[in-house]
Amino acid sequence: MTHSVDKSTGIIVSLAAVAWDFPLVGRTRMLHEAWHRAGRESIFVEAPHSWRAAIRRALRGPPPAPIPVIRPRPTWPARFWHQLGEPRVRRALRRRADSLRHRLGSRLDWSRATVIVVTPAWLPWLDALPFGRVIYDCIDDLAVHAPHPGLRRMIEAWERELIVRADAAVVTATSLGDRLRTQRPDLRIELIQNAADVERFQRLAASSPRPADLPTGRPILGFVGALFEWIDFDLIEQTARRARGWQLVLIGPTDSPARLRALQELPNVTWLGPRDPREVPAYVAAFDACWAPFRPIAVSMAANPVKLYEYLALGKPTLTTAVADMARFGETIGVVHNVDDVMEALRRVDTESADSTEKRRRFAADNDWNARAGQYACFIEALSR
Repeated sequence: MTHSVDKSTGIIVSLAAVAWDFPLVGRTRMLHEAWHRAGRESIFVEAPHSWRAAIRRALRGPPPAPIPVIRPRPTWPARFWHQLGEPRVRRALRRRADSLRHRLGSRLDWSRATVIVVTPAWLPWLDALPFGRVIYDCIDDLAVHAPHPGLRRMIEAWERELIVRADAAVVTATSLGDRLRTQRPDLRIELIQNAADVERFQRLAASSPRPADLPTGRPILGFVGALFEWIDFDLIEQTARRARGWQLVLIGPTDSPARLRALQELPNVTWLGPRDPREVPAYVAAFDACWAPFRPIAVSMAANPVKLYEYLALGKPTLTTAVADMARFGETIGVVHNVDDVMEALRRVDTESADSTEKRRRFAADNDWNARAGQYACFIEALSR
């Protein structure tokens, strides 16, 4: 689906949750790249770094990007905020917002600009940033933004303020919209789920050789993504012990290195660590089946994982534990609840038809970032009327 560009609605600015070159390229960057392709002006404001991280990034220079990417003044690492206290943190962030306002002011007309706020951690900055429209892009359970209980209480309070302040919200899962409505029933909410850069993903997969560090000798059940607290490591271990004819390959950063090292003691588990996003399609192309083994917790039940769309872009047999709005995927993805379900799904892989592969590719093509960016732009235009 194509959407015409209405430039009268002004520039779109995202206050992001990560840096532009974050290893796991996600929703916010993909939307901006799609808007750029469509000729729509936008600015990506990176999440503030600590002083130490800011120095490292300054030495590396600005990331290559087709649009303006702005790095705010450094601040304290978020993990210390709850120890410093909310009033002190709010004042410090508000002061940094003055500098950001100056840097943005020469690039946009504030009254016509729309800001997309990806995390409530930006709430204190908004007092100094007089955007014409504020959209809360609610893409995850709050635990993703605030893993520490003390920090979570602060972020939850800021989210309540943000919901009151926002002109509208965009959510990636129905359950996230339901949660926002309980706090503000009159809030305008649009469901815009995640997607894949299908053409690029397919092109890189087709033009890249099989990665040399992938194991051989067994079919591969692969995972690409953050191996954080929401991953079901128990299910991974159970599957490895039962599916001895399969090699389990895990790609991505982790906050549980000891657990990953223990898993690698099994002969059919390989953890390769994070990979450059440009290399990921070649790995997925080499997988015989893909999966997303999440724990049944709030974070995963509100998730609409980008990786699922990328797996489908290559037509791969795909399994996932329960995530948000699974019915929207139809028969393109198999839902598993335990190791028995995984084993049954793997037995069916060998009998897959070419028609099943093509259905997955078509689903991904209908749900790419160009379509999502167009939907988002239309929503912004509707708010502007």
